[in-house]
Amino acid sequence: MELWRFIDAVNQAGESPAVPRDLQRFEETTGIFLPDDYCAFLLACAGGRCLQKVSFDFPNGVWAGYVQDVGGLQKDPVYSLVHNRRFPPWPLHNDLLWIMSDHGGNPICLRLDEGNEGKLCFIDHELAPEDDDWTLEEASSRDWGYVLPLASSFTEFVRKLRRK
Repeated sequence: MELWRFIDAVNQAGESPAVPRDLQRFEETTGIFLPDDYCAFLLACAGGRCLQKVSFDFPNGVWAGYVQDVGGLQKDPVYSLVHNRRFPPWPLHNDLLWIMSDHGGNPICLRLDEGNEGKLCFIDHELAPEDDDWTLEEASSRDWGYVLPLASSFTEFVRKLRRK
């Protein structure tokens, strides 16, 4: 799917997309430097509810779900990257940034850890850890399967989206 088609599917509810100063403030406040392709998205989309059925798959081709809530640099806590960073919807490692959720509330995150920066992953909340004593490496392992790979970049993720 082309980026503009994905943006067109998101109801931004009258919110304005980020401006460069918003991105700079986010990075200064959180210490998180966002990938260029994701910054371009935030400069074009405020985030919101995806009103169309936009489907995504796991890398092996198995259907994963529909995009529902899309994050942005807006004030509404449901769609706010800042709010969801401070109060993650599910147990998230510090090296994960919530950027959207699927139709079942499962977070879709940007990886921030060294060597995986900018990759997207799916958090299976059914397998959420019961305590905070876990590593991202453990959660990403085949044995645990809490953090599942989706795409090597935001651009790749969007390119593979499709309308139902």
